[in-house]
Amino acid sequence: METPGTSLAVSTVRIDIGFVLKHGWRLFLKDIVPLLLGTLIATALSIVTLGILAGPLYAGLYGMMVTRIRDGREPAVGDVFSCMDRFWSFFGGSIVLALAIGFAWITVIGGILLTTIWLYVFPLMVDRRMGFWDALGVSYHTVVDGGFWEHLVLVVVFILIGSIGGAAAGVAFLLTTPFTVASLGAAYYTVQGRGAEVERA
Repeated sequence: METPGTSLAVSTVRIDIGFVLKHGWRLFLKDIVPLLLGTLIATALSIVTLGILAGPLYAGLYGMMVTRIRDGREPAVGDVFSCMDRFWSFFGGSIVLALAIGFAWITVIGGILLTTIWLYVFPLMVDRRMGFWDALGVSYHTVVDGGFWEHLVLVVVFILIGSIGGAAAGVAFLLTTPFTVASLGAAYYTVQGRGAEVERA
């Protein structure tokens, strides 16, 4: 369910990949300490709990970018726990996304396509407190209206960055994950025509 009084519609502009990556890198460096520590905490607790806390904790990482870009204040390490009050929404959402995208990855192309159209599901749930099913539809329309092919290229870039972190493991993963989170935050607000907020953040 969406927050009462909040429209599901999102006004979009065509996304600029260069702008997103540039400011994603800047935001990553600006908040590198809370982002790195938050990623370490989210990863460690996700492993210890066999993935049960992964959804709400990684949503908390996105919440750090909401704090920085939308609210204009420095995120704190403790923000990684900011979405625990909606544990079941993020837990259930992460399972549905993991299963759907995981099966789609059998064809590779299917996995990339689903990852692309559902790119903004968690950011929408965090920023606008949308329900999971509403966020699926809004993410799709946001991606399509904001430039599907540009978003697809952005997702490929994220996948390549993630594969580097996965292959190198350890420290590399702790660097690539928060950079991807920061860039996704920049993309989310940029595609809504709020690039000025991204630049000010």
